[in-house]
Order: sequence, then C-alpha cells, then structure tokens
Amino acid sequence: MKPLAPFILSLLFLTSQTVLSFKREEFRNCHQTPFCKRARSRYPGACTLTPHSISISNGDLTATLLSKTDEQIRPLILSLSVYQDGILRLKIDEDYNHPDPPAPKRRFQVPDVVLPEFESNKLWLQRLSTETVDGESSPSTVVYLSDGYDAVLRHDPFEIYIRDKKSGNQKLISLNSHQLFDFEQLRVKQEKQDSDNNEDSGSDDNWEERFRSHTDTRPYGPQSISFDVSFYNAEFVSGIPEHATSLALKPTRGPGVEKDSEPYRLFNLDVFEYLNESPFGLYGSIPLMISHGKEGRSAGFFWLNAAEMQIDVLGDGWDAEYGIELVKQKSIDTFWMSEAGIVDAFFFVGPGPKDVVKQYTSVTGRPSMPQLFSIAYHQCRWNYRDEEDVENVDAKFDEHDIPYDVLWLDIEHTDGKRYFTWDPVLFPNPEEMQKKLAAKGRHMVTIVDPHIKRDDSFRVHKEATEKGYYVRDASGKDFDGWCWPGSSSYLDMVNPEIRSWWGDKFSYENYVGSTPSLYIWNDMNEPSVFNGPEVSMPRDALHHGDIEHRELHNAYGYYFHMATSNGLLKRGVGNDRPFVLSRAFFPGSQRYGSVWTGDNTADWDHLRVSVPMILTLGLSGISFSGKCNSFFS
Repeated sequence: MKPLAPFILSLLFLTSQTVLSFKREEFRNCHQTPFCKRARSRYPGACTLTPHSISISNGDLTATLLSKTDEQIRPLILSLSVYQDGILRLKIDEDYNHPDPPAPKRRFQVPDVVLPEFESNKLWLQRLSTETVDGESSPSTVVYLSDGYDAVLRHDPFEIYIRDKKSGNQKLISLNSHQLFDFEQLRVKQEKQDSDNNEDSGSDDNWEERFRSHTDTRPYGPQSISFDVSFYNAEFVSGIPEHATSLALKPTRGPGVEKDSEPYRLFNLDVFEYLNESPFGLYGSIPLMISHGKEGRSAGFFWLNAAEMQIDVLGDGWDAEYGIELVKQKSIDTFWMSEAGIVDAFFFVGPGPKDVVKQYTSVTGRPSMPQLFSIAYHQCRWNYRDEEDVENVDAKFDEHDIPYDVLWLDIEHTDGKRYFTWDPVLFPNPEEMQKKLAAKGRHMVTIVDPHIKRDDSFRVHKEATEKGYYVRDASGKDFDGWCWPGSSSYLDMVNPEIRSWWGDKFSYENYVGSTPSLYIWNDMNEPSVFNGPEVSMPRDALHHGDIEHRELHNAYGYYFHMATSNGLLKRGVGNDRPFVLSRAFFPGSQRYGSVWTGDNTADWDHLRVSVPMILTLGLSGISFSGKCNSFFS
C-alpha cells in the first residue's frame, strides 16, 4: 500500500430536511477584506527593504531588514536555515529587542505543526560566500543548500531564491523577485482613532473593520504580510487546498482574467453546498503550492501561517501594465497575502512531485496508518432515530448482502446536544447496541463538536467554565456563540493543557456508554458559529496567551482534531489506532486522521470536482480523504 495514495472515504449522508444552500452575501470578498484590498493595490518594485548585518548565528544566516526610504516602526529580523534533502526555511519577524517603540506583543508563531525531529535534520552553516551574480551592481550572499542547489540572498533589491547549479545556475523558486514584499507592523491604538478611522467593507483606514453587523476591534492595527513567489520553468501550479476547482490552478489576475476576479482564499469556513469552480475558501487550509514543469520537474513552497490567507496565481503578462520587467526567466508568478502572523516559509527543491511531498511531510508529518475497517464503506445520515432504527438499518444491509463496516450517529443521538451523552429515551442501551454491531465486525462513529452547550448542569461545561478553558471574547469574558445546542462556548484548543483535559473525556469512565468499537467524528470545527461573522468566530476573540483568533483561525480545527485523536490513543493505552474524521484541517492534520471535503450536493458538478479536490489533498500530505454524498428533499 503506497503511503501517499489517496484513499477514498465514501460517506453516504442522507436527510429529509430542507437546508438552505450557499449564501454569497454572508462571506467577504477581497474588496471587503482590507488587508487583501491593500495588498492587491501594491505595484511591482514597491519594496524598499535591504538586508544588513548579515552573519551566522546558531547555524543560521541572520540579517536585519531595513527600509531605504520609509521610516520603519522597528527593524525586521530575517533568518535562513538549511535542512537535509534540500529544504530551506525562511523566517521574518519583528525585532522584539528594539526599544523605541517596543512591540506591543509578540506575533503568533504556529506551534505543534513542525515535527520536533525535523529540527535534528538541520545543517549548521559554517560559512557564507559573497558573489556578484549576473553582473548585478550589488553583491549577494550564497549558502550551500544541497548537491546541485544554492540558496541566494540578494541584497539590493532584496530577494531570496534557490538556484539549480545543474542547469547553469537558473532560478528554481524565488521570493520577492517582483519586489512586492510588505510587512505591516504591530502598533498601539490611539484613543482618538477609536471612532474616527474605521474600515467598513474594505476602506483604507487603519483600525476597526466592519462587515455586515459585526465589528472587529483590531487593537494592534493592520498586521498583514504579503509577497510574491515565482516558480521557474513551470507549466502549472497546484495545491493550496481547499477549493472546489481544478487540479491545475487557474490564473486569478492578468490578461484574460475578469477584472473583479477573486484570489484563492484560505480561511476555514462552514460553507454548505459550496460553489463549484470557485477560488472561495472552504473547510480547510493548507498553504502549500507545488509547481510542475516539463519532464516531471517540480518544486514546492509552504507558508506555515494560520491566519486568513489570499493567494493570486498571476497569468502571463500580468505585470505588463506596470512597464516593469524584473524577471527574464520563464516563470509562474504568485502573490501571497496573510492577515497576520510571521513569515515562516519552507522551500522544497524536489526534483519530482513525489520528492516535494516527501520533503513537505518530513516537516509536517507522514499520514497516520488507518485501521483496516476505516477504509471500507461507511453508512451515515442525519439522523438515525433510535436504537431500533439502527438495528433495522444494520439488518437490511445483511438482508441485501451489502457489505459495510461503520454506522454513524449524528448529533440527535445525544441528550439535548450535550456531547459524550446519549438520549435516555431513544438510545437507552448504547453499549449493547455497539456490542451487537461489533459481534459482526462492525463499528460505530459518534459526532463530537467543539461547541459546548452552556448549561450549568452539563459537567463538561461546568468544568470548562471553572477552569477557564473557553475562548474569550474581546472584553475577556467567555465567548458565547450560537450553534446546534443554542448558546455555546468553544474550548481553547491551542492550550496543550486543555487538549490533554479534552482527551481524558474519551475514557470509558467519562464517556459513559462508549465501547472499544466506538470512534469519533469532529464536525463544525472551523469553528462554525451561526451568529458570528462569516458563520465563524470573531477575529478579535482571545485565546491562551492573549493570542487573537485572527492569528490562529485556520489551525483551530487542527488542534481540536489532535486533542480528540490523542484522547482515543489514551483510551486504548496506545494499543488501538484512532479513527477520527475531521471537517476542518491544516498542515499536520494527516498525523491525526482523515478528512472529508465537506457538505456538498448530490449533483454531477460536485461529483466531478470532488476528484481534483481529493487529489489535491493527497498532494498536500492528506492521503486519507474523501467526499460525502448529500441527498436533500
């Protein structure tokens, strides 16, 4: 069995309920997203940064980035690290030692995604060399990357690229070749700006943002990062799931592209019956792009950042209107924009697509080995009424000689939508029900979502409240949003202590009525908040360490998936492989279980687009993935 071959997890979802389909007006476009609107207005050549004080520190190349013209709030610190198999890591962050003015806080760096053992693959730099490349007026610093490849830091204009020595030092992949790099720095809000300067649906002022009835306080002002990345001698690029579109990503800007076209959005959202052939962001986000050229030549770029991201694929001649030709070598140019975070980027040299995936998963982890039953047929609907209904469905499969391995229960099996419970009238004997299925070699999956019903008689809610384990709103109170149970709060899964506490809830003692044949389904973990902006959590909500939700949004579901999977490992004392299906995903999700492509409709267009969607997930390290078939009347 090939470890990266895409398994197809076929889930049959049936319901008789009428559900409203995609509502475009509930979600922002780039013009209504201030950081995206600002970044897209930048011109090639706008970057004024140059590296200074280039040296080796702790085995890395380090430098200070200073502006030639504009006065920066504080310098930026750059580091380049080299790893085995030709992996280059670039970090750019604010200088937190700069005293005047000091940074109001540290920017968020995504934890628990890069494998701890990856750091042991670091190659400690011993020396730097300086060259004048291709007759340039300013020098470049060159670092050995691997046999046949060098990493080059160009001083003026600032650029980073990998060159292929086997092809006459041609560029393979570069960052900032078109000088579009921009890094908005954290600031402290002034009181007089509280009401005067607001951003309403994408205006260009600096502080509060408004979308529909929601206001984002944005206490540290705009903090976005944007830059261009070029893939040389490439025929097309793929990756950056999740979007309902083709495997080869179509241009979003340039000649022949509609003027009001949208970038590919990476922002985990609850998007029921999503649009087909659209760059709109769906349930998961993996900021990995792979280029494909002639003779199977590939390279990759991965930005470890959990904030909202927008990515343009730029068509041939996109920069002709600016009258600037900065790059002579044939390339596919892309433009990456993120609302927050730092630059923590990885360059993969390939040379083939399998090599790129291997290099990427050496950073984020290989897919976990699934249990045999989990790659078979699963039967699910919203919802099986009671234990008798479950028994009848199971019997009909036997009667018609249809093999199946797993039967699923949606939220209605619980006692009042309280997770880890069973409806005492409809499911009074859950253990006996599961044992009957297990006697035939079958398993059961129940749903457990991150929203916790705000009910003081519910022990999970009571404990979480007492321990301070919920995400807080901008005022510091436990965040109260609306989801399936009604008034709900959301566990702060970025905190390892809370993840461990959550994992204990899956023990047989705590999850009364569960058995060894019961596994878990994590839904709604983007997170989905019915009354929140874009059906999600406000960006100024606060997590452990006063991290704003905007900084980690795309990783929220990943941490929930991790905590659930680790809980099943605890339950089995490390001797039972977990099965946890997650709707939201992020780099590293492949280590914790499977994902599916979300809530589609049973039509040919969604069936057709599911193929490139699943293939793209496989290229992004998530080999155990699939689609659901939804039939509505």
